[in-house]
Amino acid sequence: MADSPALFIVLGIVIFALAYFVYGKQYNKKVWKPDAKKPTPAHVYMDGIEFFPANKYILFGFQFKSIAALGPILGPFIALTYGWLPALVWILGGTFFIGWLHDYGSIMLTVRNEGKTLGPLTYEYISPRARNALIGFLLFYLTLISATFVFLMAVYQNAVPASVLGTLFVVIAGVISGVLISKKVRILYATIIGLIIVVLGIVVGYYVPISLSAYLGSWALLFWMIVISIYCFIAAVTPLVWYTQPVVYMASFPAIFGIILLIGGALLSPLTGVVINQPMANVGSWFSIPSGKNIVTWVGPLWPILMVSIACGAISGWHSLVGTSGSGRQLDVETDALPVGAGSMLTEGLLALASLAAYMVLVVYNPVNWVSLVTGAQVLVSPLFGGAAAGPFIAAFFGTWLVIFALTVEMLIIRFFRLAMTEATASKPTLRTLIGNKYVATFIGLAIAVIFASTGAWSNIWLLFGGSNQLLAGLTLLLVTLYLSKQKRRTWWTLWPAIFMVITCEAALIWETIVFIAAIALGTPLGLAYIKNMTGALVLNGIFGAIGIILFLLGLLVAHDWYKAYKGKVERKVEKKAEKK
Repeated sequence: MADSPALFIVLGIVIFALAYFVYGKQYNKKVWKPDAKKPTPAHVYMDGIEFFPANKYILFGFQFKSIAALGPILGPFIALTYGWLPALVWILGGTFFIGWLHDYGSIMLTVRNEGKTLGPLTYEYISPRARNALIGFLLFYLTLISATFVFLMAVYQNAVPASVLGTLFVVIAGVISGVLISKKVRILYATIIGLIIVVLGIVVGYYVPISLSAYLGSWALLFWMIVISIYCFIAAVTPLVWYTQPVVYMASFPAIFGIILLIGGALLSPLTGVVINQPMANVGSWFSIPSGKNIVTWVGPLWPILMVSIACGAISGWHSLVGTSGSGRQLDVETDALPVGAGSMLTEGLLALASLAAYMVLVVYNPVNWVSLVTGAQVLVSPLFGGAAAGPFIAAFFGTWLVIFALTVEMLIIRFFRLAMTEATASKPTLRTLIGNKYVATFIGLAIAVIFASTGAWSNIWLLFGGSNQLLAGLTLLLVTLYLSKQKRRTWWTLWPAIFMVITCEAALIWETIVFIAAIALGTPLGLAYIKNMTGALVLNGIFGAIGIILFLLGLLVAHDWYKAYKGKVERKVEKKAEKK
């Protein structure tokens, strides 16, 4: 058992169970003290579009599938550069001490503040300047994450042709089940009908794979980027309840089923004979210093890069956007926040753990093979279904699995982008009319994502996204800490994780900025995909470097203004104690 992934999966399950049933219950009782009788914004402001009470099981599915994307799946793959042990430690430790606290806290923060999102909350609790900085931060951050996901989904559709129809059928299943639920059909029946369509789509996709590489060559990737963009455009401009929420809900079933398959394969690996083939630790890559042109191909030092490479597998700022703009506005009762928020993050921790297990058993580690998860899943899962003969169908399923994990989150990413554009142009009527319009803003967001995705600098864009993503989580934890402080609640649970994440992610953004600047200085552009011109590639590297600097400065500004607000709060507490004496 020691040479198989089973032991580490068991360890993860135990640790996550302790996080929810022991640590979570204590934190819930001592800090937030949820009240099931207190009306939530979903009831107070119900409009059927943004605010509406949702069944906690549906909301769990929505929250989980809205937060779980490629971060916990591909993050451990990149982190494998350092060996599987550092990745395992951060997934378990980060999720236990930081991740679920962040997700639960962001939901409760919006529930206790009339359904307000991060922008208004930052304005109210920190400063107007911090709010403006945060909105700017979100625009750049959402652009990066969108570019990353659009590219990777295109890669999967192109590399696994069976995933094309499987993905389409999942979307169709979501729309149909959503219509049935709106027509008062029982959720159980609507779900069963949707699941039949999903299964049918995966089977049809397996027998009718769609590959365009023979016809379009390298341009096939661009075609799939456009197809993905169409899915996401519809999601961004239609009410959540009509399209996005039911699609996300239906996608959660094959998503969770895939996690179960990976975990089952890992747990049974001592019986199936599947063993760990990757090294436990590549210590030489932890602290080594690159020289010359090596800097543009080197991932970076263990700290801070490990934390941002794994991304959502341990903690993610994206989750705070979902919590404040989505789930927090749909929470039926306050006591649902723990299973929805903490439960979803801990489930995502299991996803990261299961993905790491799939990479542990790879015979060959190729850091640029983005579909390695499919190969690892075949190794882990095929023995459960008769061996190598089941391999092609397992590959078809996990190809679709990868796409829907990214697609359902990208739907929300581009929706939040256009909302951020609207909020950013709110004070300028002319700009709001021109680019704040939901159709124009959505088109702009997707167009920039496709252009950025076409550069070829995938790994470095991923790390830039990871740094900004985790920094947003740190900033959200600072906001939660400030709110709790004003409510005279205990804050150390969130304060120290917030400080750690802000320092770590600011350092990661600096590192990636240096890498892009070094690429320009050395005349060695990072990635050359559709942009074959050397000068054009270097210009885009310069743009990415500038984005890194902007994100660093905006994050620093929000943290600075938070410190002033928090320091003022602490000083007032000291003054009041002195007055009482």
